[in-house]
Amino acid sequence: IEPSSEGSQIRMVVTMRDTLALVAGLVISMPANFFLLEPLSKLTGAPPFPGEDATPDELTRFITSLDPIHFVGILLAHWNGAFMGAAVAGLIAVDRSPALPLAVATFVILGCIAMVVMIPSTPFLFATVDICGCLPAGYFGWLIATQLRK
Repeated sequence: IEPSSEGSQIRMVVTMRDTLALVAGLVISMPANFFLLEPLSKLTGAPPFPGEDATPDELTRFITSLDPIHFVGILLAHWNGAFMGAAVAGLIAVDRSPALPLAVATFVILGCIAMVVMIPSTPFLFATVDICGCLPAGYFGWLIATQLRK
C-alpha cells in the first residue's frame, strides 16, 4: 500500500471542513430560530405558546387565536434560522458555492413543513410565505458570508 498522496489529504481536509460547516450551520439554525420567537411574540403581543406538551386541540386554539401581526414574528424567527445557519455554513466551508448554505436553508424548510403537519390549522398563506422565504434568507446569509470572507 502506497502512502496517501498530498492531493488526497487535502481533499479529505476540505471534505471534513465542508461537513463541519454543514453540521455547524444546521446546529446554529435551531437556536437562531428559537432566539427570536419569544421576543418577537412579546413585541407583537401574541398570546403565550401553550407549551411543548400541548395537545393538538390546544395548538389549534392557539393558532386560530393569532392575528396576522403575530405571524410576522414567527416568519422572522424562521427566516433568521435559515439566514444565520446559512451564514455560519458559508463562513466555515471551503467550498464557496451556495450549495452548503442552501442545504441548511432547506433543513429549515423541513422544520417549517413539520410545523404545518403538526399544527394542521396553520393558515395556508402563512405556511406558503414561511416556506418560500427560507431559501432567499439562506441565500442572503450566504451572500453576507462571502462578503465577510473577503
